[in-house]
Formats: sequence, structure tokens, C-alpha cells
Amino acid sequence: MAGPFKGRIRQKKWNVMESVVFVIIVLAAGFILLSSPVFEVRQVLVQGNYFLSEEKILDVADIGLDVNIFKLKMADVKSNLKQLPMIKDTQVTRSLPSSVVITVAERVPLGLLPAAEGFIQVDEESIYLARAGAGTPGLPVITGVEVEPAGPGQVLSSERLSSALNVIKDLPAGFTANLTEIHVDEDGQIIIYTTEGYQCRLGLPQEIQEKGEILQQVLLELRKQGAKINYIDLSYAGQPVVYYKKYAN
Repeated sequence: MAGPFKGRIRQKKWNVMESVVFVIIVLAAGFILLSSPVFEVRQVLVQGNYFLSEEKILDVADIGLDVNIFKLKMADVKSNLKQLPMIKDTQVTRSLPSSVVITVAERVPLGLLPAAEGFIQVDEESIYLARAGAGTPGLPVITGVEVEPAGPGQVLSSERLSSALNVIKDLPAGFTANLTEIHVDEDGQIIIYTTEGYQCRLGLPQEIQEKGEILQQVLLELRKQGAKINYIDLSYAGQPVVYYKKYAN
């Protein structure tokens, strides 16, 4: 019995020594990772941005170069980037040995809302993105809407604004580039104005995609004719009515 018993003791001692050696190796590796200049941040890459400049993102992210890449707190970087209303989501990852990659998903402005001093950009969730100048390409001005004063990043609460933004989203792809204004009246009726000055009455914000597709065809034909019109009535999908201008003899 003495033989097997001594063997178990030796095995136990060996297991303890193995554990101590493993801990020493882990600590040594950790020390190397946290102190070696090889793992100091040398560059920060930004991808996915379109509206925001790389410089702006880097400035707000506030990632110092030469900081150890393993000591960098990713949660703090993401928290910093949340200060930018234009950013909807972001990912911050390490690219060993010395790079950090920031991938952003930006909010997309859908329209311009008149404000006290100029205009503000809003996205599909009615979020105030940024100040903007009049005539921003591809962004129609939304009128007939009243909202409470708010700052960048805040939601502009308005049923009419939500209605207008839903109409913009539901119109055929690329169609909004031909719009200058979308108006919501007191009854919730939608009126849009094209870059050619055409007024198009869409009625209630229903069946917008179908109305938009029909309107595209109507406008195409009117352009061919060079017709002068008062307005196009598409209050009921499938029944477009064009009111032409009358000229006195």
C-alpha cells in the first residue's frame, strides 16, 4: 500500500507545481502584453461613415495613440461616439498588434424641417440630426409641421412629422430626389411639390408606394407633352386626375 500512496503524493505535488508554473506563465504573458511597445496603438481606422468626416469621429472617439491596445476601454470609446446624433450604432474592435477599427452605422437624413434659424435634418425616427442649409440635395422640406424645441440627438415628437417621414420612406426609390417640399395639412392630407413646380395631391398617407409609382408614370408623360398644369390629384390610388392650366383667349 505504501507504493501507490507515495505515488499519489508525488502526483499531487507535480500537479501543484504544474499549476504554479502555469500561473507564472500567464502572469508573464500578461505583463508582456500590457507593457510591450508592440501592442501600443499606432493607428485608428474608421469605416462605414458617409455623412460624418473621419476627423470628426476620431476627435469624439478620443483614442490616444501609444496607449496599450489591451488597456483601451472599448465601452468608453462607444460611449463617446454616442455623443454624435448622426451615429445610430458603432462597433469598436482591436486589430492586433497595434490598430483599432471603428465601424459606424450612420442615421440617414430623410427631410429638412424649418427651424428658427434655417433648417434641421431629421431621420426616419424623427431624430434631430444636424443643422442644414436650404436646398440640401435630395432632401425635401417638410412643412405644415410644428414641433417642440429640441436639440441634436433628440426625438421631435409630432404625428404630422411622422406621417411625412413615412410618406418619404414609402415613395419609390430615388423619387425624393425630384421633390422640393412635402406638406401635411390640418386634415393629414399630403401634398408634394416636384423640382419642376408640379403640385401633387396624395390625399391621406395610404397606399403611398402605389400612388408614387403611378405618379412617376404621369410625370413622365407630362414631361413629354411639356404640359402646363395646376396640379395632379392622386388622392385615390389608380385614379390619377390631372388639372391643366386654362389660358384666356
